[in-house]
This record gives sequence, C-alpha cells and structure tokens, in this order.
Amino acid sequence: MTESLTLITPTGDRPLAFALCQNWIKKQTLQPEQWIVIDDGKIPTKSFTSMEYVRREPQPNDPNHTLIENLKVAIPLIKGSKIIIIEDDDYYAPEYIEEMAHRLNQREVVGIGKSKYYHLPSGGYFRTKNMMHASLAQTAFKSSFLLEFGGLLKKIYVYLDINIWKKVKERGGGFLFVDSDMKPLYLGMKGLPGRAGIGIGHDPNHRIYRSHPCDKSRKILKNWIPENDDYNIYTDIISGKLTERNYQSCLKT
Repeated sequence: MTESLTLITPTGDRPLAFALCQNWIKKQTLQPEQWIVIDDGKIPTKSFTSMEYVRREPQPNDPNHTLIENLKVAIPLIKGSKIIIIEDDDYYAPEYIEEMAHRLNQREVVGIGKSKYYHLPSGGYFRTKNMMHASLAQTAFKSSFLLEFGGLLKKIYVYLDINIWKKVKERGGGFLFVDSDMKPLYLGMKGLPGRAGIGIGHDPNHRIYRSHPCDKSRKILKNWIPENDDYNIYTDIISGKLTERNYQSCLKT
C-alpha cells in the first residue's frame, strides 16, 4: 500500500448536498490521490473524473440506513495509507484534509471532539462537550487500523463512531483535538434536502437545540463558516436561490 491519501464518501439521493461536497473537496489545500464515492441512491449520482465512483444498487434487504453497507464496499478499494471519512452533507473548510493528514503522522486514528452542528433551515445550532469520541464525519485513520475498522463493519451498531473510538482506546493509538473558532475546520450541517440522515441533529425540534435561540441573523453560521464564498452558498440555500433543481448551474461542479 503506497504512501497516499484516500477519502471515502457514502452517498445516495442527496444531489444538492453531494454537489456541495464536491465543491469543498475541490477547494482543499491538500488533494487526495483517491476519492472513493459509494452511491446507493434510487437515482444514481452524477460522477466526475476526480473520484472513483462505485454504484451499489439498492437491495430489498437493505437496512433503513445503509452507511455500513456502503463502507463495506469501499474497504477493498482503498489504496492509501491514510483514510479520511468525508460525509456528503457536512462542511469541510479548505484546510481540513491537510490538517487531518498532518495529525495522522503522529497517531493511528485522529478525530475532532466537541463537534459543532447546525440545522440550516431553522438556524438551530449546538456544540457538544464530548471529548470521548469524534463523529464518523470527523474521523481519519491509518491503513494499520483497517482490519479493526472492517471488523466493526461486520457487526451491527447503531452508532459506528462510538464503537470505533472504543476500539481506538483499547489500542491506545488515537488522538482527539478541537478545532478553533478562529479557524474552524468543519461543520456538521443538518437539514439539507435529500435522504434523511441517522443523526438526531436532523430533527429541528430535538431538545439539543433548545439551549440556544435560533440563529435567525446567521451570525453563528458566519462564525463557523468564515469564508465568504462558502457562507454565501449556504445563505443561497436558505433564501431559496440554490435548490435541488438548479444546483448544477449555480455550483462549479
């Protein structure tokens, strides 16, 4: 296995979210040698030459959420020595991949704690205090962890990320860090159109949002996505200027 970088993105029936995901990857200061995209949507996603697109046809016995099934397909295709999970509906700042790859020089598994989440339609937001594990969307690992990772996929877990970090603690090779509000690296974005996600943050009425008033002014969104071009894309979605119908003409995909 060569010294290179592999991204893995499971997706399906989220055309606008995935178009944004492509935009964030194109802007990265460090580009991957391999980007594996596993698509099991009812309508196939448009693929591009910059990715290794794999179509997994929906199966009658698929679970409601097929994240693990898609990851199983990706495992045998991995070529890189550093693997980063990129979820299709989250925001990744331009320095995200470079920072995660740098952290992997010192540790086998790395992730970002105290996760930030934002519900785009309502303006609900919260930041966790959790430093026990990172979400899957902010987790990266070396190829030396692939055997353990693949083993976890063979079991049925409600939350894969929690069990990854339990295994990491057993091995003693993990590291969690917190990205600074002065230089945010990511944002867990909720409420984008398309197939629903498994996380509780997709429900705008969940109690996690009740600790803050809704961000009607979008000041919090701007603090967490300080790059104007990126922030403006999300405000265009809020205003209805950017939709699932016209995203191809508005985004340079």
